[in-house]
Amino acid sequence: MRAVWSVRIDADTGADYSEALDAHLRERLAARHPAAGAAYAAGRQVTDRVSIQLSIDGSTVRQAIDAALREVTAALREVGVSARAVRVEALPEEELDEELRQMPPELMGVREIAELLGVTRQRADQLVRREDFPQPLQTLAAGAIWPGAAVRSWAATWERKGGRPKAAKAVSE
Repeated sequence: MRAVWSVRIDADTGADYSEALDAHLRERLAARHPAAGAAYAAGRQVTDRVSIQLSIDGSTVRQAIDAALREVTAALREVGVSARAVRVEALPEEELDEELRQMPPELMGVREIAELLGVTRQRADQLVRREDFPQPLQTLAAGAIWPGAAVRSWAATWERKGGRPKAAKAVSE
C-alpha cells in the first residue's frame, strides 16, 4: 500500500543557507512541496547545514527515505553543493498533521504585540486594554498572554492613527 511520507533531511553542505540556495531548492523540488532552511539542533542554528522537508510517495519508509535522499542530493549537486546527510526523519503525513495539530498555538505578550504592531510597549499596553481587543488566554505573574491568531486578526482591522491628537485651542475674547 502506497503512502505519502514527510521526510526531513539535514545535510552538512560546507556553506550556510542562502536565498539563492533556497530559491533553487524550492524550484527544483516544487513537486515535493518542500520546506527548506537553515538546520537547528538543540535550539541553535548549525552552521554549514541545511534542513529540507519533502512529501514523498512510497510503499515503505525505506523507499521514501531513499527517494528523498536521491532528490535532495541531486538538487544540491546542481548548484555545486556536495552534501552529507546527518539526520533523516520520516513519518506518514497523516501522523505529521496530527503532531502539528497538537502543537501549542502561538502566544503573545505585550512585547510581542508591540513588535507586531510597530509601537512601543507602553502603547501596546494601552491597546490591549481596549474593549475591542481580544481577551487574554491567561494572566501569569509576568503578565497576560493572548492567542497570536486572535491578535493578528485584530491587528488586521485596527485603524492606526498617527501622532497625538491636537490640543484644543483656547478661545480668546
